[in-house]
Amino acid sequence: IVVSNRVPPPADKGASAGGLAVALTEALKERGGVWLGWSGETAASDGDSGEIKQRQEGNVTFSLVDLTERDLDEYYNGFANGALWPLLHYRLDLVDFDRRDTSGYFRVNAFFARTLVSQLQPDDIIWVQDYHLIPLAAELRARGVTNRIGFFLHIPWPPPDVFFALPPHRRLLEAFSSYDLVGFQTDYDAENFVNCLVRSGLGNETSPGCFTAGDRTFRIGAFP
Repeated sequence: IVVSNRVPPPADKGASAGGLAVALTEALKERGGVWLGWSGETAASDGDSGEIKQRQEGNVTFSLVDLTERDLDEYYNGFANGALWPLLHYRLDLVDFDRRDTSGYFRVNAFFARTLVSQLQPDDIIWVQDYHLIPLAAELRARGVTNRIGFFLHIPWPPPDVFFALPPHRRLLEAFSSYDLVGFQTDYDAENFVNCLVRSGLGNETSPGCFTAGDRTFRIGAFP
């Protein structure tokens, strides 16, 4: 199961897909599975955003959900793209932080988790994509999910002195311990991430590429 904020457009519409979608489409087609993400449409109210719309393309099932205008304002435009994206690109001068947006970010991740739980099989492997969905594994674990969950970040990860400028930095770091594998684009990004964990006192690197936080051990790697 792949989870990302956006999914590829339908093949018959001829629309262009973003880089993340292009990179993952062929990989998922090889194995078959489910791709969960935002439909690209907005719901009129919170009560309308829970419906799952499905489309089938070959051996891939796309499970799509609408988000509300409030969701897009707080989770997507606010925290994810207004605070996290510039911060992870070292652009502190562009960071726009708002507590309301932070709440929206975690609220929408909880919504994606609720949506995914209803579709999970015991042997499913879950592969979460990018900075929009960092808390997703923690939300799934809180709902009793024991499946293997991996995460890949498609943008850089900065050193501690940059990342710690974000007020909820510790909450985000704690969320990573719910994954089994966390992947980055470069060794430098992975090293920066480990340094953030160590500086935060969240645990220890027990062996190269393995980090223990509380009662969980997860792997960290670079996958160019």
